Amino acid sequence: MSDLKLEWKECKPETEFKNVSEKAGVYIISTKQAVDGQYEVKYVGQASNLKERAQQHWSKNEQNTELKNHIANGYAMKFSYAELASQYERDGVELFLFKYFNPVYNKCTPPAKTSLTCDLPEVRKRK
Repeated sequence: MSDLKLEWKECKPETEFKNVSEKAGVYIISTKQAVDGQYEVKYVGQASNLKERAQQHWSKNEQNTELKNHIANGYAMKFSYAELASQYERDGVELFLFKYFNPVYNKCTPPAKTSLTCDLPEVRKRK
């Protein structure tokens, strides 16, 4: 099993998407919890264009109903992302993030066959 060192960046939705990379990578959507102010992971994914994918999630055309409703309710959220050019690495890291965080709004397990470990941004698992 590999241990990738990723450079995680983050932004607050909508107003800061102009700064998100247009490169390929993995991402995490998390929500600030009222109880303690910590960010809790709600969704993980990968994209060939991170900026475009972030904008899709916050558009009226978002297909994931639970995530769309969560976004529409105005929760304080952040979009954390790391660039990864290799499809193999994106697949493996996405699967690792899915298994590690068990995000509530992901509909199904990513199809990767191999999970690749990596360092994590400052967000937490669901309680």
